[in-house]
Amino acid sequence: MAMVGNFPPRRCGIATFTGDVYEALTTAYPDLACDVYAMTDEGSRYDYPDTVKFELRANVLMDYADAARRINASGAEVVCIQHEYGIYGGPAGDYLLTLLDGLRAPVVTSLHTVLTTPDPDQRRVMNRIIERSSRVIVMTRKGRDILREVYGAPAGKIAVVAHGVPDRPLVPTEEMKPQFGLEGREVLMTFGLLSPGKGIETMIRALPRIVAERPHATYLILGATHPHLVAREGEHYRESLAELAESLGVGEAVRFVNAYVDTPKLLEYLAAADVYVTPYPNEAQITSGTLSYAVAMGKPVVSTPFWHAAELLAEGRGVLTPFNDPDAMAEAVLSLMNDPERMAATRDKAYAAGREMIWSRLAESFMGLFRAVRSDNLVSLHSPSNMELPEPALGGVERMSDGVGMLQHGLISVPDRNHGYCVDDNARALMLMLRLERAGFEAPPRLTNAYASFLHHAWNGDVGRFRNFMGYDRRWLEDVGSDDSFGRSFWAACYTAANALRDDLRVFGLKIAQGALPRVGDFPFLRTNAFLILGLCELSRAMPGSD
Repeated sequence: MAMVGNFPPRRCGIATFTGDVYEALTTAYPDLACDVYAMTDEGSRYDYPDTVKFELRANVLMDYADAARRINASGAEVVCIQHEYGIYGGPAGDYLLTLLDGLRAPVVTSLHTVLTTPDPDQRRVMNRIIERSSRVIVMTRKGRDILREVYGAPAGKIAVVAHGVPDRPLVPTEEMKPQFGLEGREVLMTFGLLSPGKGIETMIRALPRIVAERPHATYLILGATHPHLVAREGEHYRESLAELAESLGVGEAVRFVNAYVDTPKLLEYLAAADVYVTPYPNEAQITSGTLSYAVAMGKPVVSTPFWHAAELLAEGRGVLTPFNDPDAMAEAVLSLMNDPERMAATRDKAYAAGREMIWSRLAESFMGLFRAVRSDNLVSLHSPSNMELPEPALGGVERMSDGVGMLQHGLISVPDRNHGYCVDDNARALMLMLRLERAGFEAPPRLTNAYASFLHHAWNGDVGRFRNFMGYDRRWLEDVGSDDSFGRSFWAACYTAANALRDDLRVFGLKIAQGALPRVGDFPFLRTNAFLILGLCELSRAMPGSD
């Protein structure tokens, strides 16, 4: 199989998750051959392990086509993709679609964010991911509901698999505190890359009341500042949190650990925590790896009711508070700290729930899905995954083409110049070149340019129609071509606007399509309108959100 996503030593939640999934699968199934195709953000370099077979530069579109070709050549029977907005290039990450369109094996995609109000680009990309995936995995029931209600995803394509967690024994917190200088403290903890939008201000504002009743309380904020935030503004945000704590008189009760910690160290910190806090400011958080880890470690959790927390902490496995409410947060923390029996019961329920989420369980669920998609018919729309297809041979296309474009007819293998050229054939040939590129094969640019140039020359702007037939002497034989030639030319222009890997070709296709668009309602025949509808579908992808 092949895995696509961020991967360690890159430092982010998706990289950690992908690495953990890889370890879980290869540990549970030692005979599994698993190659990793790692996403690399712009300007970064990582010392990847040997399991990474190819590095995709996020903003280099050709890398996605190259990765598809490499995965196909590897013989991978299943491809598992980690999807999160922001890690793939293009509008809303649509470069990923080039990879998906080029794959022959069935795809299983893990969705780490599922938006309820996507913008046009986000909706377009998610719809295509759902269409091209044999299964999509979400980590909560809420994620499944959103896919069904907002995107119309078929129920049979959706699998709910909880975020994986490590399997660790429960240990007394007092045993773990001394190594961090926390002996004698009641430790509240939040973990993750530090950035705005996680509600940490709310918890800091709750501290004065907590400390007034529990003077040994310490709020431990564990995690490095997000690297993208550091690049923009340095440590300004962290410093603003420290200033907030000082202004509230609880500066001594807040401890920052500005470090990216690996999983073993994180688990030691979690083992030392008495209460874990996730004060996210809004509900639109479909999954939280840090929350899953805290529950698995048996931590009593106080959280706002974002979607993942509302499910995971139900039935007494944690305490939920309203969003952006410091008083409610303080009351919830104190309700646990002041009631040891309740705190112990919450801990035990959380730990029991965590045993259902351990990585070995996730590996079993993922492998079940991989085996299912390999055996069912929900595979690539383009070619069966179990066929070894030959590399495209372009000898015939080359022979039938010259600097003008593709000739109409041939005598066996020899071009027949008596019949010249037609726009129908050049429109087909242009689409062929673009399809080859998107599938990861080489398409000679001189051919692509010749076919595109012929399409452009065929457009007769004076009458708003495409010419069709041209003699070998390069003279047009008509001012207006057939209805079908208009439909096929319009389709080719729209397809170019939506699918060309080259920016200049996409702009070219859009210009031709927009020029012809006012005439698409003029044709009565069914086949012409079929071509036009196919073109309009491509144009809607090239111009998302346009009327």
